[in-house]
Amino acid sequence: MTGVVLAHAGPGSTWQAMVVVAGVVLASLTLLAAAGRLRVDRPDDLVVPLAGTAIVAGLGVMGHAVLSDFIGWGLPLAVVSLLTLLLAAFTPLDIRIPAPLPMGAIPLAAISAFVLYQPLTIELHPPVEFLPLAEDTEVAILAPEDGAEITAGAVALTVAVADGSIGPGDVPTERLPLDEPSHAGALSVARQRVDTDASNPREAVAVDPEQDCTLERPCDRVDLELELAPGTWQLRVEFLRGDGTPLAPTVVDTVTVEVE
Repeated sequence: MTGVVLAHAGPGSTWQAMVVVAGVVLASLTLLAAAGRLRVDRPDDLVVPLAGTAIVAGLGVMGHAVLSDFIGWGLPLAVVSLLTLLLAAFTPLDIRIPAPLPMGAIPLAAISAFVLYQPLTIELHPPVEFLPLAEDTEVAILAPEDGAEITAGAVALTVAVADGSIGPGDVPTERLPLDEPSHAGALSVARQRVDTDASNPREAVAVDPEQDCTLERPCDRVDLELELAPGTWQLRVEFLRGDGTPLAPTVVDTVTVEVE
């Protein structure tokens, strides 16, 4: 699916903004050369245009919060335009319309920017609302074990995370390392009565770990406590990004226990 994806200013936004500005400038230079307004017949002809492009691109850092959103367009424009200018300068190919070089480069730049916008944006500058990927992360309920018989009241729950860590939870998104979605994640605990004929909804349970897990010093294992009345209960723990955003694929573990 190809479409517009609204991104955000995140990790790498500074260099991404510079690439976007460079892409626009290089595309403009290519169009000027194709129209015969800029001479590009030998390597020396590119010294001033490329130096100017570098200077203007450096100014892009001032607007990185907005400009970086367009890296999916800017990168293809920059690559195709720069390649076109280099071919014109270092080979006998003519860059002036209607020569084959500009007639092929202009539509190639437009099509590649349109087609690659979404995949490049998701890969380099993913929107916050996109589910972060954590394919190797696992969460496990170590205690109680599945099928265990336990006494009603306060039940100890031990949870561990592999290829990830547990933080304090409710961390603002801007404080999280978005390139490491499994770092200092949050836990969502729920219980559901499953031994009655009635359909019992799953109930979220607020729990506080005994350990002091922080963003700087996260935990790989925590001990929790929740109240259970007599009956058969399914306990469910989901590992989330530190701001509460679900991971993809969902990182979940469940156990069913008999409470007497």
